[in-house]
Amino acid sequence: MFKTLGCIQYDVLDVVGRNTDLVLQSRVQGYRRSMLYDLLYKDRHLIDGWDKEMSVYTMGDWPSFKRIRQRQKNDAQGTLRYRGQEEALSALKEIKQAIKKQGPLAARELKLGPTEANSWGHRQVSGAAMDYLYQAGELGVHSKKNAQKTYDLIERLYPKKIREAPDPFKSDAEFFEWYFLRRIKGLGAAWLRGGGGWLGYYLGNMDLRKQICNDLVEKKLILPLEVPELKETFYIPAKGKALLNKKPNYDETARFIAPLDNLIWDRGMIKRVFNFEYTWEVYTPQEKRKYGYYVLPILYKNSFIGRCEPARPEKGKPLEIKSWWWEEKTQNAGAAEKKGMTSALRRGLEVFADYLEVPKPKNCTFGI
Repeated sequence: MFKTLGCIQYDVLDVVGRNTDLVLQSRVQGYRRSMLYDLLYKDRHLIDGWDKEMSVYTMGDWPSFKRIRQRQKNDAQGTLRYRGQEEALSALKEIKQAIKKQGPLAARELKLGPTEANSWGHRQVSGAAMDYLYQAGELGVHSKKNAQKTYDLIERLYPKKIREAPDPFKSDAEFFEWYFLRRIKGLGAAWLRGGGGWLGYYLGNMDLRKQICNDLVEKKLILPLEVPELKETFYIPAKGKALLNKKPNYDETARFIAPLDNLIWDRGMIKRVFNFEYTWEVYTPQEKRKYGYYVLPILYKNSFIGRCEPARPEKGKPLEIKSWWWEEKTQNAGAAEKKGMTSALRRGLEVFADYLEVPKPKNCTFGI
């Protein structure tokens, strides 16, 4: 799945799993949160890195991100200067020596004093300095407890063949083609308009985006897809052409989609294509929310049929859904279609409860 999507965005909030878990539970049968943890911090086939914001991607992609890491390092320095926290840069050698001597450490375990008062960023010098070293690729995440990182020297985490691998790209142009193609594959389809799908270094540059997409089309790595009803051109991976000529093979299970799922990164595009408008309201003041705090879109076959707000799971207690909201098209569907949706939702809830390792909900009534 990671090779298909490229990366999955990480977010610290955990109500029914973090965003990475929610993306995977909707796609990988029998997924458990421990699987991702093991792949990250035991087997180390995956790593925490910067792609579409904070993300998780494969260890094998580490050498390809050298240009990104250099940008991160420069930006991290600029951020510390802007916040008046440059004292963190003088602690880098001390921190690396401490980790080399003591082993993996969390920022709270190093008492280097507070940073200059600032409403943003780390409060402690150790946190600011370790984050800088992480952005620069000198420290990596050894493990996490909840959302708190424990860092180790990169040479003790990543194999030598990965750390010392040469830059796989001979030029910026080669890197751009790889990086833009990777993002289009992760989205499934993309348009040129700016939006969440193009967040990240280099990708947000519209002129560069046009140029690289044209180059990828010429090399037949992506295909332009015209949708007359929308008066838009989308770009899909060349291998996606085969899917256009196949009848979709939908399973009969509704899926609960992560708030930062690759599928809905570009909210504007999703609104145009699916006629589904979604805003993640966790950072919206409660009195201004239209729906709820941690609301998940519900996907059935090729349509978003509604959204729901699940409650935080409690061991031994059945899965609880606090609220449901149906799309108007769902409420206006025919009797046979509603019957199919209801069955798919029951199966979807069973799968979701199994992922959370709690009993499935009882006596579900959906009111559609």
